[in-house]
Amino acid sequence: MFKGKYYNGRTSKGMPAFITLEHTYISIAWQTGEESGTELWYLPDIHTSEFNDDTTVLEYGSFPRQSIAVFEQGFREALDQKYNGAKFLKSKYNSFQKTGVKGLLVGGLTLLALAIVLFVWGIPALAEKAAAHFPLAYERAMGEQLHEQMMLGKSIDSAKTKALQDYLAALDVKSDFPITVTVVKNDMVNAFAVPGGFIVVHDAILDKMEHHEELAGLLGHEIGHVQMRHSTKALTRSLSYYMLLSILFGDVSGIAAIIVDNASTLNKLEYSRSAESDSDKAGLELLKQNNLNPKGMVWLMERLNSSAPEFMKFISTHPNTNDRIKEIESQIKQTKYKMQPNPELEAAWAALKSVK
Repeated sequence: MFKGKYYNGRTSKGMPAFITLEHTYISIAWQTGEESGTELWYLPDIHTSEFNDDTTVLEYGSFPRQSIAVFEQGFREALDQKYNGAKFLKSKYNSFQKTGVKGLLVGGLTLLALAIVLFVWGIPALAEKAAAHFPLAYERAMGEQLHEQMMLGKSIDSAKTKALQDYLAALDVKSDFPITVTVVKNDMVNAFAVPGGFIVVHDAILDKMEHHEELAGLLGHEIGHVQMRHSTKALTRSLSYYMLLSILFGDVSGIAAIIVDNASTLNKLEYSRSAESDSDKAGLELLKQNNLNPKGMVWLMERLNSSAPEFMKFISTHPNTNDRIKEIESQIKQTKYKMQPNPELEAAWAALKSVK
């Protein structure tokens, strides 16, 4: 008979106990205060938890497991003698011991490699997948905060913003989010999507355009980023480590705050080749929905591709322009529909171009 502590798995309090080794089971007689009882642990359901020089800990059953801790040094030897060959006596410690230093080293390096893979690729990938499931209302509210933060210190061209909104209103657009456009005064030719349905357009890119189909293609492209949540996914991927810390510290509501605090990174994000291709298709689809000339996408890309160096910012965040032009032209050949003039869009375009 040995003395030890018994834990019932329901509370963390250990109860004094006498442990007796029987032929097919271990008997545990425990007592605490006025309560007492006896537990019978049958060998097949006993699990090894820990064996060392000072303590032997055994667990029993399924979750929540019962356990005993015995501090007498002769207990382990008594177990070996009574239950020689029992499965629960094959401790994890013994398994590691058998592997030797080389086995431990290999195991340690494997764990390190897995940790690096998780850190470099796994966490960002998980964050991106989580972003794909943000509720629409949550993403819209986050986008509003992002947009407001990004517009601080920017010079908004109110007249061109109103004219661009009128042009957008004349387009047939399908989106899960209401689309809000803003024109800012900036010599850098650029346009980018903000999560939740916000699109920011630099006035320089509008000034360079010659056909309103280019504008429709650009809007369709950026709406594609919004609809497919490319900006949200890219942001969460780039900020995934900050978000992980927020979750670990229990501040789930802080995820949106982290994204908003890093609003300045949004117009520097680089999308993947597949994301750009999908958004180009969205631009073509918008032209098709409105029976506009699909060459608008090609004109837009050719204008951007042939202009340097002021267009380098746009090109760097929208890579592989020549390849994209070829892909767009290939898709145009496969898409047939009747183009029709749209006086409302043409009037809105003329009004936009007349704003100085």
